[in-house]
Amino acid sequence: MASKSILTPPDFDVEDRAEAARTQVKAVSFSRAEMDAAIAEAVEAARAEAYAEGHTAGETAMRESIAQQQATTLEMLLPRIDELLAGQQTYCDELELEMLAFMRDFCEKLFPEMVGEYGRDQLATELRHIARRALGSPWLDVKVPEGFGALARSLARPEGEGTELKVTEDPDLLACAVTANWQNGRSAYDFDALCGDILSLFRAPSLSFNRQPGNVT
Repeated sequence: MASKSILTPPDFDVEDRAEAARTQVKAVSFSRAEMDAAIAEAVEAARAEAYAEGHTAGETAMRESIAQQQATTLEMLLPRIDELLAGQQTYCDELELEMLAFMRDFCEKLFPEMVGEYGRDQLATELRHIARRALGSPWLDVKVPEGFGALARSLARPEGEGTELKVTEDPDLLACAVTANWQNGRSAYDFDALCGDILSLFRAPSLSFNRQPGNVT
């Protein structure tokens, strides 16, 4: 063996590799404190990950629970909401009837006074309108209540010459009514009936508003 060791040259490559292995082992070696710290860090990271997953799952479950509670509460409240809405509609209907009754009573007192105070002026205004609308017609027939013939002759004659005016006092007409016919048109006005027509709307609110004044049904 001794002669072989002397005769065989040393293998420096093997010794170099052995030295490199010893150096690597030293490089990756940890102390006890370092091992404990690494283990503690790994445990904390695992705990944090588990907490995050649990928190997310818990938050999702809590949201689903809240949504379910809201749906249940809404389902319980819906009948009450319907009841409140029905009560509100009943209140509005009653209030509307009270307002209509008030307007009816007010108009029943006001309209007769208006007819008595403004009826003649309204009739005179309508006669002037008739004179303008019948301008150019060769003839004009006007009917007014008794006692208003002179007023009609003075106000209903169209301007210019050539229009034959005929005025008739009709006992069937009320004090604020006038009718007229001419070549290309006609007119009917009754202030008293107009007030009565408006009053009828408050007495019978179901009536249609698309009616002509004086045609109360």
